[in-house]
Amino acid sequence: MERSEYGVMYRLEQFYWWFVGKQFLVREQVKPLLSNRGTVARILDIGSGTGIILKTLEEFGQTFGMEMSREAIQFLKNRNLKRLVCSDAEQALPFKNESFALVTCLDVLEHLDHDKELIEEMLRICEEGGHVLVTVPAFNRLWSPHDSVLHHRRRYTRTRLLGRLSGLKGQVLKASYYNFMLSLPILAVRKLRAFFPEKGKGQSDFFIDLPEGLNRSLTALYKLEILGLRILRYPYGVSLLMLVRKPCRERKDA
Repeated sequence: MERSEYGVMYRLEQFYWWFVGKQFLVREQVKPLLSNRGTVARILDIGSGTGIILKTLEEFGQTFGMEMSREAIQFLKNRNLKRLVCSDAEQALPFKNESFALVTCLDVLEHLDHDKELIEEMLRICEEGGHVLVTVPAFNRLWSPHDSVLHHRRRYTRTRLLGRLSGLKGQVLKASYYNFMLSLPILAVRKLRAFFPEKGKGQSDFFIDLPEGLNRSLTALYKLEILGLRILRYPYGVSLLMLVRKPCRERKDA
């Protein structure tokens, strides 16, 4: 990611519809998994960025953040977040086996050369019966300067992401596209920006200023769609979610 993007993300994360919606998505997915847990859950967020998701996860347990960028680490500290690890997700994760009840990896896999290896590592450090939550950008037809500025290597289809689990011990509980209702407007905006590039260095979509009323409306629409994930699997969307459970090993009776 371009360094200039970190400051933009830090400023926008608390009110911009895209980030507010993602926080709502995380709460919707994580609360059923951890709210009735008898002990404090240990949660790892890989690729914590500027910290709003890690801050959200504090509602559900003891959080740990992992981030490679020194610039991002400073923003995480500015949010008063603790237990931070500076490490590269392309390498073996610096944690013991079965260390966490939940591992989140939101919009990270698309940055990596070895995405399957990270999924395997996340399952390794996830405890039995624990969960791995992944989100990625969807569909190469949505590729735009936004992806280039954020240093994406690919976008995913559901089939492609599920294929990364091949040969790994993980039970898929949910795999759905989301940001479905706004996918056509977003596609139109990104294609227009590709045809009429701005002068100077490219910028992500997060630089697009929105009127307050429109931002509120997009936030409400995004949250409504996320509620639909309780019972629906969307056929298309700007993003893709996958929730995986690590099975418990079968224990032979003594």
